[in-house]
Amino acid sequence: MISIKSLTKTYNYKKSNAFTALTDVSLTVEDGEMLAIIGKSGAGKSTLLHIIGCIDTFEKGEYIIDDISVHKLSDKKLAKIRNEKVGIVMQDFALVEEYTVLENVKIPLYFAKKRKRSLNTLALSALEKVGIRDLAKKSVNKLSGGQKQRVAIARAIVNDPSFILADEPTGALDTKTSAEIIELFKSLNNDGKTVIIITHDPTVAESCKRQIEISDGKIT
Repeated sequence: MISIKSLTKTYNYKKSNAFTALTDVSLTVEDGEMLAIIGKSGAGKSTLLHIIGCIDTFEKGEYIIDDISVHKLSDKKLAKIRNEKVGIVMQDFALVEEYTVLENVKIPLYFAKKRKRSLNTLALSALEKVGIRDLAKKSVNKLSGGQKQRVAIARAIVNDPSFILADEPTGALDTKTSAEIIELFKSLNNDGKTVIIITHDPTVAESCKRQIEISDGKIT
């Protein structure tokens, strides 16, 4: 479970050019939820995403993942949480174009120090779940946008994280492919995965079971 209480994030904290991006934000995400966080550009969605994904820190409040308070943890411990508990899917896919599909999906497993003989098995299983196991040996730079996003999702789930965090996952896709990707997220959610989608697209938001709107750094 994710629990955020009275969280405030200020960039350039205590400096003359300080800017408060999030103010007194509280949010709970139960295990197995499919949640959309919506809002206009500049509303604070990306900042909240970075904090939920343990990419960024904050000054005030509390953030707990599976009974672990992440505030003031060392960089090493935050990296461990990111690898074990958070699966992140980005709008621009963030894949290594020169690698094969299988090589891309295996990347998180190296940081998790999995046994080498199990890497291919785990990666192929993840590819099976997103429907592209047959593309395992294909170079990423030869894939379509929809296929690349499926690779990114496979990479996000390969370590069996506590939750999947998707940042505008359909932003670079056409309408038909976007619908297919959302159906994939719904399928993963039906299998028990917690899914949090950051989006400004009302169609994507409506596909989620719950929606939270953020405006000017506050949940409205």
